[in-house]
Amino acid sequence: MWGLGLSLCQTAPALCLSPVQVPGAASQDKPGCSAGSCHPATGNLLIGRAQNLSATSTCGLWGPQEYCIVSHLQDSEKCFSCDSRSPSLHNSHRIQNVLYLSGRDGHPTWWQSENGVEHVSIRLDLEAEFHFTHLIMKFKTFRPAAMLIERSADFGRTWKVYRYFAYNCSRLFPAVAVQASGRVDQVLCEQRYSEIEPSSHGEVIFKVLDPSIPVEDPYSPAIQDLLRVTNLRVNLTKLHTLGDNLLDSRREIQEKYYYALYELVLRGSCFCYGHASECAPVPGAQANVEGMIHGRCVCRHHTTGLNCERCQDFYQDRPWRPAGGTDPPACQGERHSRRAFDMACTVATGNASGGGVCDDCQHNTMPQLPALQTLLYTGPAADIPGQQRSCDCDPVGSLDGGVCDSHTDVALGMIAGQCRCKEHVQGVRCDSCKEAFYGLSRTDPQGCQPCRCDPRGIIAGSPPCDHISGDCYCKRFVSGRYCNQCLPEFWGLSNDMAGCRSCACDFGGAYSNRCSMEDGLCPCRPHLIGRQCDQVQPGYFCAPLDYYSYEAEHATGHPDVEVVSREHAGHMITWTGPGFARVRDGAGLSFHISNIPYAMEYDILIRYEPEDWEASVSVSPTGAPGWGPSLPGCSGQWGGPTSCLSFPMSTTNPPPSPACQCDPQGSTSSMCQPVGGQCTCKPHVIGRRCDQCAPGTYGFGPSGCSREYLCVCLSALGSPAMGDCHGAARPRDVSPFTPACAPLGGCS
Repeated sequence: MWGLGLSLCQTAPALCLSPVQVPGAASQDKPGCSAGSCHPATGNLLIGRAQNLSATSTCGLWGPQEYCIVSHLQDSEKCFSCDSRSPSLHNSHRIQNVLYLSGRDGHPTWWQSENGVEHVSIRLDLEAEFHFTHLIMKFKTFRPAAMLIERSADFGRTWKVYRYFAYNCSRLFPAVAVQASGRVDQVLCEQRYSEIEPSSHGEVIFKVLDPSIPVEDPYSPAIQDLLRVTNLRVNLTKLHTLGDNLLDSRREIQEKYYYALYELVLRGSCFCYGHASECAPVPGAQANVEGMIHGRCVCRHHTTGLNCERCQDFYQDRPWRPAGGTDPPACQGERHSRRAFDMACTVATGNASGGGVCDDCQHNTMPQLPALQTLLYTGPAADIPGQQRSCDCDPVGSLDGGVCDSHTDVALGMIAGQCRCKEHVQGVRCDSCKEAFYGLSRTDPQGCQPCRCDPRGIIAGSPPCDHISGDCYCKRFVSGRYCNQCLPEFWGLSNDMAGCRSCACDFGGAYSNRCSMEDGLCPCRPHLIGRQCDQVQPGYFCAPLDYYSYEAEHATGHPDVEVVSREHAGHMITWTGPGFARVRDGAGLSFHISNIPYAMEYDILIRYEPEDWEASVSVSPTGAPGWGPSLPGCSGQWGGPTSCLSFPMSTTNPPPSPACQCDPQGSTSSMCQPVGGQCTCKPHVIGRRCDQCAPGTYGFGPSGCSREYLCVCLSALGSPAMGDCHGAARPRDVSPFTPACAPLGGCS
């Protein structure tokens, strides 16, 4: 077999060591891991970490909570109780239930949120870095109408979005792309997992790496940034509903809207850069849970660390790197002396040797290589005259791979040991980017790249971006890697202190509070206009809550039903239509309804009044007005809501913003009131559309309705001149103020 020996190259003050193959030496690694990379087992990261899994909303934590199942609404038993005060209760629905499909008794288990709560987060905190590969969620009820998956690689300090999901991406996440561009790290919005069907057992599946996109280098920074996680979070942001919750806010309406999850699987493995095939428990973690994926790598290839992220001592002749590919093996060397890796040695020998250096060679008593002369300088405070020291320049950020001034010459501006930095690099060692630059790189001739921050979105007077990642430091309401876009629900990127302005969309007139980032236009419901959707389009109106009203006078009546017309004059108007239908005991009315837009649960309200009566009541106060405590312990303090949101509920009613449809003969204009839709009627004309005469008037036409002539019934047979009499009336004059006239002039 071939092992690793050493050839010597003399330097000052260190000894560079190059690897050579020596027959007969044995390899440290087991078969299958020496030539390439090793990969630990993959499993469900939730197993053994139930205590690290949390949800921001769970039903029944503070006491039993009723809930109903939409698919059971026709059954006799459709509502149930959730009591999660103790995980041992049979109807407990804590988040830990998602680890397994059934409990110890074999019955299905699931997690369930509180009723009506839309914004819920499920979070897993890991004890180390892991590779995350894919997610599977199986829901008991509707899948979310909108959700997103996030990751953190720094134990929750910062978060990045993996994927958005929504039944309508353009409306709910308008700034997120829907079509894939072929980039493996592109953030997309996906619609196929957010439909309202199926109502139960629907799945959401997410794979970190799209199988259709080829990956050339699995250890590239972009791929590692995608896979490496310390925390995972699923944000559920919108519930699917049937629409009745918009019309009725009663508690029982909310009881059938909640999130319920049978199973959650988060597949992954411990993160070892290809240097380990198995992992052990991290100190303090559980060690005896079957199927648990542990977080401490059992390192090979002479690497060490929680994630095999560095070389072992005495094995630093080659720099550390992820395993695999065609690159030379990392972390080579032998246990001959205390050693460290120095890139200067590798550069000086034209990469012929490794970068391992001996730390116990002193005073530069060894002969020097000509190739290393430029990496040495004579220090003014040397212990031995003429002693040379190694340049302490970062070869990545300095010119000529780490060359420093070999001696001090004031005339030439040289200082012994001074590093010569690339254009955009600074620091004594040339190891950091200048302000407004980032990404120190060996291959960049200028050392660092300029920050690409939008000046409108960054905080004035502070560094524009992170000197390592290039992520810009944004104002309060600004987001994006380059601070070039507003946060959701904000718009108008500008030089203002906050960066963007609130959308402030009308809660009733807009579909959501997400507006266009350029002009602030909110997504308006049909026939609503204005930037904030707070105005009605001319010719339309917001329907009132009683838009679907049906007059009893127009219904089909039984024999004992009498239609009673009532004039408005002299009465406080407490009714709609021409009057009332007097319905006696045992009688009834039949309504023909044909304009209901779609099937759902409706509440039926009947407006009626008992027989008329009048009373005069006089009350004399016994003393001056005042108030006092009526209960013991009353503090006498008054309070109110800290924040109120109001909106016209009618904008959410079906149909949204119908047309005015004012009658051209009975109205003075085709426009109507924006709320309620009442048209402006001509004299003695009534109805929302101004399409009928008021009681006591007749002759509907271009001038409205008339009260100028008496309604005269000449005989029981009627008169062609005056119109038909209703009923067998004897010849007499009838005042239009007593019995109402028929619309065309006949007595009623």
